[in-house]
Amino acid sequence: MTELTDHTALTDREVRARLRAHQDGGPISRLFETGEITEETFIALAGVCADRCDRDGRDEEAEQVMDVAEYVQAVGERPAVPNWSTR
Repeated sequence: MTELTDHTALTDREVRARLRAHQDGGPISRLFETGEITEETFIALAGVCADRCDRDGRDEEAEQVMDVAEYVQAVGERPAVPNWSTR
């Protein structure tokens, strides 16, 4: 998988676009809908979602999810972001 040079360089819209098809009703959905990041968010992205994409042969999707996982790791935990869905 390709690494981003600066994981925080993803815009809010890019994060949402990469997660749109991967909402899980849990931490990924909370990040998608509100920008909230918890300790479970990275695990859900890297340990579940990206692995599933990889196993299913969706390498590009897995890479995009891992970019978001690395963004999440770089940003760290945070509460919901005001106006997240319009940023």
